[in-house]
Amino acid sequence: MNLALMKLSAWHKSQDDTVILNPQTNSQVDKAYCSVIFSKNRDKAARLADMFSDIQFGGTGWDLKTILPPEIEAMKPDYGLYTCADVYKRLAGIMTKKKKVEKAGVIVNAGIGFTSRGCIRSCGFCVVPEKEGKLHETAAVGDLINPKSNVVILLDNNFTASPDCLDKLREIKERNLIIDITQGIDVRTLTPEIARALSEVRHLRSIHYAWDLIPHEPMVMEGINILSGFIKKYKHLCFTLVGYNSTFEEDLYRFRKLEEMNIDPYVMVYNSSADVKLHHFARWVNSRIYKTCKSFEDYWPWVKYKEGLNYVSENC
Repeated sequence: MNLALMKLSAWHKSQDDTVILNPQTNSQVDKAYCSVIFSKNRDKAARLADMFSDIQFGGTGWDLKTILPPEIEAMKPDYGLYTCADVYKRLAGIMTKKKKVEKAGVIVNAGIGFTSRGCIRSCGFCVVPEKEGKLHETAAVGDLINPKSNVVILLDNNFTASPDCLDKLREIKERNLIIDITQGIDVRTLTPEIARALSEVRHLRSIHYAWDLIPHEPMVMEGINILSGFIKKYKHLCFTLVGYNSTFEEDLYRFRKLEEMNIDPYVMVYNSSADVKLHHFARWVNSRIYKTCKSFEDYWPWVKYKEGLNYVSENC
C-alpha cells in the first residue's frame, strides 16, 4: 500500500471528489497521481504521461524534492483505497493461496505511517538524509491505528534511534498492538532497555536489522548480542548490502558469520548492480538454497553461467 496515494485519496474524498485506483484511460479522470518508490521504475512511470493529460509524479524513485502539501500530509490515510485483492496481487514470495489471502487481509486492515522521519546516520548508499534530514518526530503511535485491526505498519527510517523509542514501545504494549517495523531496527543503537522493550511487544514478522559494511562489524555484533539476550535468534533477520563498497569476499564473510550465529541473512543487491555474480549469490542466500547446497561455487545456476562465459571466452 502506498501511503502518499492513500493520503491524496483521503484529501480528494474530503473535497467530494471520486477517487479511482489504477484508472485505465484518461477519460476516467480529471487528475492523476503516480508515486514512484524505486528509481528502476521511473521510465515505466514516465510513460503514463502519454496516457493521462494531467498527471503528477512523486516518490523517492521520481525525485527527492516533491512532497505532499502540508494539508494533505496531515490527512489520515484512506484505508478504503486498497482492497484485499489489490494487496494480494502485489504479494511476492512462496506461500499457499490461503496463506497469501490471509496475509493480504492483515495488510489491508493495518494502520500505516511514520512516527518519525529522517535518520541519525549519513550512509552514502541511502537517500533518507537528503530527502528527510535529521531524525525528527512526526506523529504519535495512536495516530496511526486503523480501527479495523490492532496491526500497525511503522515506516520510520530509524525507529530505535528516536529519543522517544521507549515511550513508543510502552504505548504499543499498553495498546496491545502488533507492529511491523518495515525498515528494520538500527542494531547499532540498541541498549538492553530498548531490546527488552522490543521483546515485550508483538511483531508481525521477524525482527530485522542490517549489516551493510565490514567496518560496522564490532557495533553490529554487540547489538546482536544484546538483542539475542531478549529475542531468540530464530526470530532475527539480517539484511546484508552487497555491491556497495565491498568485495565479494567481504560479502561472503558476512553471510558466513551470520550463518554461524544461526541468524537468517538476506542479501540486498545495491542499486540493482550489473554484477551477475551478486544476483546469483542473492538467490542462493535468500531462497535458502545454501542450506542444502553448502558452497556457492557449487550452486548450479552459477556453475552453468560460468560455463557459458568460459565457452564464449574460448571461442572468441
